[in-house]
Amino acid sequence: MNDRLPSQPPTFRVMGPHERGRFAPEAWGHLLSLNGSGAINSVELEHIIERALMQFDGRIALDDLRGLLEGTGLEDSSGSGDNTTVH
Repeated sequence: MNDRLPSQPPTFRVMGPHERGRFAPEAWGHLLSLNGSGAINSVELEHIIERALMQFDGRIALDDLRGLLEGTGLEDSSGSGDNTTVH
């Protein structure tokens, strides 16, 4: 008898407008840029969004997001990283 559950694709919570609106356009664009470039995958993107929403009150600016990502190796601490904004 097989006691293993059938594998199912991961599910993701869809952000409501009130959550998406917490990110400044530059911060949101930076997240999309990281995901689009392959620097982070969809699961990592979801974790970063969740962490930012829990860690910061109010609007999440690009500098807030970069500070959050600084220890992960995804950000260049010199600030000369990719400044492309995607909307």
